[in-house]
Amino acid sequence: MLLPTMTYKEMYDNLSKDLKKVKIREDYFLPKAIKEFKKERRFPAWRWYEYTVPASQNKYIIFFYVESRAFIEKPEIGNYCVVFDNKNNRFVIKWGACGYNHTKDGPLMLLRQIQVYTSHFFDRYKERCLKDLSLNANDVVCRYLSRNKEVMPIEMNNEINRHLDQYGAGAKYGFRVRDGFCFALLDLQVMQSKDGDCEKDKPQAMYVVYKTFMNEADMADTQLSAIDKSHYDAWLRYIQTLQKEATDGKITLTLDA
Repeated sequence: MLLPTMTYKEMYDNLSKDLKKVKIREDYFLPKAIKEFKKERRFPAWRWYEYTVPASQNKYIIFFYVESRAFIEKPEIGNYCVVFDNKNNRFVIKWGACGYNHTKDGPLMLLRQIQVYTSHFFDRYKERCLKDLSLNANDVVCRYLSRNKEVMPIEMNNEINRHLDQYGAGAKYGFRVRDGFCFALLDLQVMQSKDGDCEKDKPQAMYVVYKTFMNEADMADTQLSAIDKSHYDAWLRYIQTLQKEATDGKITLTLDA
C-alpha cells in the first residue's frame, strides 16, 4: 500500500509491482465492456470498474473508452490508483517514465515519474472542458486520461502565469494536452553526490502534482502566444536531442536500478 512516508522511487516501485495483476484484470473486464458498448446509442462512451490488488491493497479504477462506434472492439484501456489523505481528500495517481536531462548539456536519461492529480484539477476539467456537471469523479478521470495521453512539457514564465514567482522552483513547467493546459508543481528525488556537486547528483524519480486545468479558449492571447513559443522551443530541443542521442532514428533508454 502507498504510504505518505515513502520516497518517490518507493512509490514507483510499489505501484509497478501491481502491474501484472492489473493487466490480468483489464483482460477480464474487456469482454464485459465491449458487450456494454455494443448496446450504447451515444458516443463517446466509457465504462470503469473497481479493483483492489490483494497483495498491496492498492485500489485501482480500470477503464475502457471509445470515441465512436467504430472503436467498440478496440477501446482505449487504462487504469489509475486512487488514494485518500488523512483529511479524506481524493487523489488520482499514475506512474510511468519520462526522458530527462539533469543538466543542460547532460545525456538524456529515463526517469521514474509519479503523477498525482488533485480533485480540484478534475473539477476544473469538468467545468471548463466537459461542461457536464452530472458526471461523477471517475467518469471525469476516465474522459481526461483517455483523451489526453500526449503531454508536452511547457517551460513556464510570467506571461503564462503572472503569479509564477509565488510558487517557487516547483512551478517551472506546465503541460499542454489535447484539451487544454495543465498547471502543475514538480519535485525531484536525487541521490546527492559525495562531493556536493549538484551536477553529479543521480536523479531517482520525478513527482508531478497536477493542480488545475485551463481550457485554452479561456486564456488570454498573451498567455497563448507565450505557450506557443515555449511549445516551439520544446520541440526544437527534442529534435536536437534526437539528432544527438538517436541511433538509426531511435533512442533506447533504460531505467537505472
